[in-house]
Amino acid sequence: MDKPRRGKTDGTTLGGVNRHVQAFSCRPAHLVRTDMIKKVGHVGIIVENLDQALKIYSNTLGLKCVERREIEDVGLRVAVFEAGEIFVELLEYQNSDLEIVKALRGDRKGLNHVCYEVEQFDEVLRKLETAEFQLIPGFPRKGVHGRIAFLIPPHSPDERIEILEVGQKDE
Repeated sequence: MDKPRRGKTDGTTLGGVNRHVQAFSCRPAHLVRTDMIKKVGHVGIIVENLDQALKIYSNTLGLKCVERREIEDVGLRVAVFEAGEIFVELLEYQNSDLEIVKALRGDRKGLNHVCYEVEQFDEVLRKLETAEFQLIPGFPRKGVHGRIAFLIPPHSPDERIEILEVGQKDE
C-alpha cells in the first residue's frame, strides 16, 4: 500500500481523498510584529469543582500544581499547573451572577482563554483597542501573575484573550 502523499501546493491525501492545498502567508511580511507578544503564558480552563479538578490534573495527568490563590472580589479560586513551557490555570468562579464573571464567560465550563505575555502592556493594549478589540469592563487590573486585561477580538465575539504584563517590577 502506498503511503499518503503530502505536498505544499500540489495536494494532499486525507482519508484516501486527494485534496488541493494552497500555501499562503497569514500576513504580509512588512506587517508581522514579532516584538508585541512574547509568548503564550497560559491557558485558562473553567471548572465546576476546583478540588475535583486538582485531583485529576495532579494524580491522573501528573501535572505539578505550583500555585493556588483566591481572588475574593470576583469570587475566583485558581490553581496553576506547570505543563512544560506553558501553564494551565484551572478557574472556579463562586458567583456567576457578577457582571465581570459574565463578561469573562466564567459561567461556561471548559477552555476559556489564552494568555499572551507582553512587555509593553499599555502600548499593546492601545494597539489592540485601535484594532477594534473590545476591552472587558473592569480591566486592566491586577491578576494572579501581574497586571492583566481581557479583550474580545473583533472577529470572534465568543473568544476571550488575556494580555499579561511581564518584565515589570511590582510597584
